[in-house]
Amino acid sequence: MIEFLEKVCCSDVTVKVGRGAIREVENLPGRKCIVHPKSLNPGLKGDLEIAIDDGEKGKDLKNALEIVDRLLEHDFTRGDYLVAVGGGTVLDVAGFSASIFMRGLNLVNVPTTLLGMVDAGIGGKTGVNYGEAKNMIGTFYQPSLILDDISYLDTLPTEELRRGLAEVVKYALVLDKELYDFLSLNHSSILEKEETSLERVISSSVRDKLAVVAEDERETRGIRIVLNFGHTIGHAIEAGSDFTVPHGLAISVGMVCEAKIAEEMGYAEEGVVEDVLWLLQLFGLPISPEGLNARVDVEKALNAMTKDKKRRGEEVLMPFPTRIGNWRGVRVPLSTLEGFAKQCLGGN
Repeated sequence: MIEFLEKVCCSDVTVKVGRGAIREVENLPGRKCIVHPKSLNPGLKGDLEIAIDDGEKGKDLKNALEIVDRLLEHDFTRGDYLVAVGGGTVLDVAGFSASIFMRGLNLVNVPTTLLGMVDAGIGGKTGVNYGEAKNMIGTFYQPSLILDDISYLDTLPTEELRRGLAEVVKYALVLDKELYDFLSLNHSSILEKEETSLERVISSSVRDKLAVVAEDERETRGIRIVLNFGHTIGHAIEAGSDFTVPHGLAISVGMVCEAKIAEEMGYAEEGVVEDVLWLLQLFGLPISPEGLNARVDVEKALNAMTKDKKRRGEEVLMPFPTRIGNWRGVRVPLSTLEGFAKQCLGGN
């Protein structure tokens, strides 16, 4: 078991990574409300249990308010705990509920996928959909405890594991040369789910993300932008495929495209693109649109890119890898980005 504590803004976030980490919930003082997807039996004893829908259907403001109603009905106080067990939907909805209940209830995140352990369960962003708008209502609210129990990964299909590893590769490329080297030398044991390798990969990823969040929790200093490497074009790919391409695969191709743009614009050292390609291929991740096994409508993708939340006027702020483990924020003219993206995605 790996355990560490990071200070994020005014909050202390304790992280525990290892088999059986979820049992730490039993040692929490106060009352506990367990929120989980309907498809999962968390096997935890709590004072209140709430099951919500999986996927985007569950990210509804009504679900968040229902959790608040149930907490009030059962006389929960700010000294008690909301324990979110599941994937991104549960973590988002439960986190939002915890942030607005009495202006802040103790939150424990227990992600059940690798993607959740290395990304969605960290950083304090909560959100629910409203109307047709995704994540329109949300808050920044840090969990007091993150429990990454690798036993949840025992039954995770290899393809799902690869998708989560795309986010790990992202941290390695722009933030963590040591992690890059570890991934390079241990890719086989990671894909085989060897416990010590998984613990190292997860704990390094969590530390990397929390370090960035600690410097720029609310995205006001231009530092947290680094976590979006591969995502500008990755999100466009998702939209261009009508969201049939999974997030991890989309950002894998997005990282290749964005590394090529960085090199073409003179920000990346020679060889960075080759390093990106090599590491992604080690983990069997796609490096071009052809590897996605899905049709991506380039015009639809480009249209989605113009609506990127990092756009400011006619520019998009992007994190570019300068060399492995280092990055630089660059304002890229939208017309320039569109030209590169069209070339990368195969548009005419």
